[in-house]
Amino acid sequence: MKMILSILFVLFGLLQYEFWFSDGGMRTVWKMQHEINQQKKINAELDHRNQLLIAEIDELQNGTTAIESHARSDLGMVKKGEVFYRIVQKQDKK
Repeated sequence: MKMILSILFVLFGLLQYEFWFSDGGMRTVWKMQHEINQQKKINAELDHRNQLLIAEIDELQNGTTAIESHARSDLGMVKKGEVFYRIVQKQDKK
């Protein structure tokens, strides 16, 4: 009887080792869950960025305020009747 219990105990220990530490065991599962969570965060950030880009594209295609804003900031354009002021910083002479 003691021999059978000893063999069963050793088999149980080997099975536990396989379950916790082998390739495909719980350690691998935890690692993969961690990687999945990281990828979900990355995907959420990219999705948010895509939504912002889609909104900007829609505004550029359908609205005039975004086009006007880009023309003013990127090209330095002004509306008729507006006065443009440029402030130049004084540079130190050395």
